[in-house]
Amino acid sequence: NMIKKCAFIIGASSDIGKETALLFASKGYDIIGTYYSSDISKLKSTCEKLGTKFYSLKLDVTNFEDIKIAFEKAIKLSDYIDCVVYLPGLSEKENLLCDYSQKQIENVLDINLKGAIYCNREAMKFMIKQKHGSIVNMSSIYGIYGGACESVYSAAKAGIIGLTKALAEECAPFSVRVNAVAPGCVETKMTSCFSDAEKQEIKNCTPLKRLGLPEDIAKSIYFLASEQSSFITGEVLNINGGAIRF
Repeated sequence: NMIKKCAFIIGASSDIGKETALLFASKGYDIIGTYYSSDISKLKSTCEKLGTKFYSLKLDVTNFEDIKIAFEKAIKLSDYIDCVVYLPGLSEKENLLCDYSQKQIENVLDINLKGAIYCNREAMKFMIKQKHGSIVNMSSIYGIYGGACESVYSAAKAGIIGLTKALAEECAPFSVRVNAVAPGCVETKMTSCFSDAEKQEIKNCTPLKRLGLPEDIAKSIYFLASEQSSFITGEVLNINGGAIRF
């Protein structure tokens, strides 16, 4: 009986999370997908139709004890967790830093950065034991150049880059790879607050003249998690249609 690889996708209920889960499932991976408030039963049945197992776990990434428990459950559920993908993201309404409340700052840091650090810590624990594995984190174009009125989000996403590069060095002796994706503007719930005029302006700043789609990001995540990128670690893959900033 062949051991099936499993992808542990944290934040599988997001637009990018769903596409990522479907792509891994179509490549024959079992999926453990976490959700917090959105329903993922439809995603579960779609993945299972592809002939793969799908386990759903409720996880609040701001509860660091919860993260530990989720990883313990995931390890029991699967024969072999080949990769862990961290996708949860939260952006508060655009505002000057001086107008952010402490609560807003903490929300953005807890979900985008601290949650990632704690999930990477748990992933590293068991991957260095199995001497194989791949972690993919979610940064952003704002983590590279910094977005005005998105200073806390930009700081968190820049933090993901630092985490990814440092952890890649720590994990390399154990044949564990750590990479990140840095999307530009993608058509998701998070960007649905942009007006048509704002979206058009972003397209005008983008050499490929369109916004990203969740599946564009999913394909890059799959590439970084899979053996196709077996000699790539500590890398941040920019998926932005050529936009340097917008």
